This record gives sequence, C-alpha cells and structure tokens, in this order.
Amino acid sequence: MTEILIRRETERDFREVEELTRKAFWNVYVPGCAEHYLAHILRGHEDFISELDFVAETEEGKVVGNVMYTEARLVDESGRERTILTFGPLSVHPEHQRMGISRRLLEHSFGKAAELGYEAIVIMGNPGNYVSRGFKSCKKYNILSRAVIK
Repeated sequence: MTEILIRRETERDFREVEELTRKAFWNVYVPGCAEHYLAHILRGHEDFISELDFVAETEEGKVVGNVMYTEARLVDESGRERTILTFGPLSVHPEHQRMGISRRLLEHSFGKAAELGYEAIVIMGNPGNYVSRGFKSCKKYNILSRAVIK
C-alpha cells in the first residue's frame, strides 16, 4: 500500500469526498445510498466540527478516506446534559478498503478529539466494525437514542 497522509479536509476536497463516500456506501445497506448527501449537508450544520473533519490522502494526492464529526448531547435521568461526539460518515474508497485506512482515520481523530477536550464518542453502527477500536455497546450502560427536533 502507498503511504497515506491524514490531514484536515479543505473546500477543494468536498466533491471528491462526496464521490468517494457514495462509492463506499453504494448498495451496502439499501439500494443506492444517501451517505454522500449527508457528507454534503453536514458541513453546514451547527453541530459539525470542522476541526475533526479529516481525509486520508495517497502520495499521489488522491483522497481515499474521510471521517466527519458532530457534537451530540447525552442526557441522564435527572436531566443533566453532557456534550459528546458522534462520527460519520466514515468512508473509504472501495479500492482502498481493508488496508487500515479507517483505523488510521479513527485513531488520528480520537487523539484530536481528546486534545479539544471531548471525553466521549457515541456512534450508531455495526458493533463488529467498532469493538476493536474500544467501543462498547450502549446497552451495557443503559444508553438509548432519541431524536430531538429543534
């Protein structure tokens, strides 16, 4: 595998990231996909964290992976709220999957998230994809998801 550079996404990467995200998710969960559109609209959302928007780039300058983060809220039974992170989409171009790129993106971004003072990351996803990265099932901690519409 060629050398991979992890760096912040720039505006000139937007289209390439959206195209690679579409290719990464095409027909994976449903016919077609919407993850590339999610990547497009997330950048303008108030909870999007541009400091945690990273791409994986080859030596040749081709963007082959991306991870994006947004803030989320964790509320306990007494109503205390805590700001946490969630990531996604996490995308790797199909030709570069199973080469450790998503692992590198996650490890890099976890370090940067800690530097920014974030203490927790909660995601929805296939547990088999994330247990090896240290994630645990929310069921063990009685954490449930609930959509809040502003």
